[in-house]
Order: sequence, then C-alpha cells, then structure tokens
Amino acid sequence: MRKYDVPIALLLSGCTTPVAVASQKIPAGPDPAALAQAVSRAADQVKGCYRSPKLNRTARQIVTVLHVSYTADGNLATSPVLVRQDGVTEQNSVYAGQMARAAIEAVERCVPIHLPPELYEGGWSEFDLTFSPRGLA
Repeated sequence: MRKYDVPIALLLSGCTTPVAVASQKIPAGPDPAALAQAVSRAADQVKGCYRSPKLNRTARQIVTVLHVSYTADGNLATSPVLVRQDGVTEQNSVYAGQMARAAIEAVERCVPIHLPPELYEGGWSEFDLTFSPRGLA
C-alpha cells in the first residue's frame, strides 16, 4: 500500500475532541476532491467514537497523532500507531498514555469505517488522524 501526501487541513469539531487529517500525497489518478471527502468522512466516523478520558485541564493540552491503515472493506489493516504527542509537559506527562489510549480506542471502536472502495487504492487506506481536545491541530 502506498502512503499519499494530500494537502488536507481538516479540523473536525464535535463532542470534545476534533479530529484532523494530516497531509497525504496523491498520485495521478483519483479525483483529489473525492479523496479528500473520503478521508474527511473517515475522520468524522472516528470522531463519533472518541470517548474523552476524565482528566484535568492540563491533560487536555495533549494533542495525539495516530497513523491508521485500513483494508478495502474498512477494517484496520494494522493497529493504529502513535506518531507523536504534542503539548506534553512535566505537569501533564503522567496523562499522555491515557490520551493516546483514548485515541487508539476511538479508531478501534469505529471499524469498519464506511468509505468508497473505488478510492481505496487512491489514498484513503492510510493517513494520520490528530486528536486535539483543546480544538487545535
């Protein structure tokens, strides 16, 4: 499977944690607008499955980025991978694991995602999701 670099800047609000999609690269072929819409739909689905841990305000400064990879039928091809966490400080570092776990559980809880199979090879199979409780990505 290929990883693409599509300039997608989606910050999806809702409940408590917006989900953003990182940049991906698109080869010649699929319609970039259709691909962007498919990836946005995936983020919307995952956002609906997020359950924010009951933590203090400093923990909510932690932004978690996961790399996700799906099969054509919308199931996870591999376990979500923690790419990085931003906003981790000495005061909130004890909560970083819980914030990462909540993001991973949201991705796992939301399978299968429902996306157009014809765009699977076009790029929606693999992308990064950003979980940002403070509303920034």
